[in-house]
Amino acid sequence: MEKQTNRSPGRPPHYKDKQPTDELILFNASQLFLENSYQDVSMDDVAKACNVTKASVYYYYKTKSELYTETMIRLMYRIQNMTLQLLNEDKPFRTRLLNVAEAYLKVSVDLDTERFIHNAKNMLSKEQLTAIQKAEEAMYTSMEEFFQEATDQGIISPINPAFAVHGYISLLNTGNYKNADKQTIFSSPQEAAKQIVDFFWKGLTKDIQDPQN
Repeated sequence: MEKQTNRSPGRPPHYKDKQPTDELILFNASQLFLENSYQDVSMDDVAKACNVTKASVYYYYKTKSELYTETMIRLMYRIQNMTLQLLNEDKPFRTRLLNVAEAYLKVSVDLDTERFIHNAKNMLSKEQLTAIQKAEEAMYTSMEEFFQEATDQGIISPINPAFAVHGYISLLNTGNYKNADKQTIFSSPQEAAKQIVDFFWKGLTKDIQDPQN
């Protein structure tokens, strides 16, 4: 007689997984949500992308809004961790900004936080929207100390670090801009990063380079 298990219905056996099922679901769901709108992605789509049953998806995430919220939060923190790792390297501040720009432009090519929140706004709870916004804000605030440090060391002109970070990320977001014909401003993330950082750096160091202006 086959031995019975106490595994809950819908929960996949982990020994068959190449990675934990919840992580597999989050990874594939993030790709689907980035490429499509919230409304166009179903739990069936996520299950098919993961090659698991829909029951397995619902075992870990009770609703699509819960899954969406978690994928967005994880994505924000993944970008944050990548950024902090590059900013902590023992390199000139401008070089670190350039490296962050290249990496950010590569991973955020389909990331438009405002669009994602707008598309799902009526489907998410207030708490879920707040959680996503807090994760996004954490991505910004974690970078502020590096700009403050650069100011304290006289590398850049005195500037509000929060304003500097938001300005920097806003410029980076233009690097992935596409017009109605899906054409980008720059030919590659490397070109975009260089031109954006060159432009941004002139503003950061204007007073240092030319005290008369």
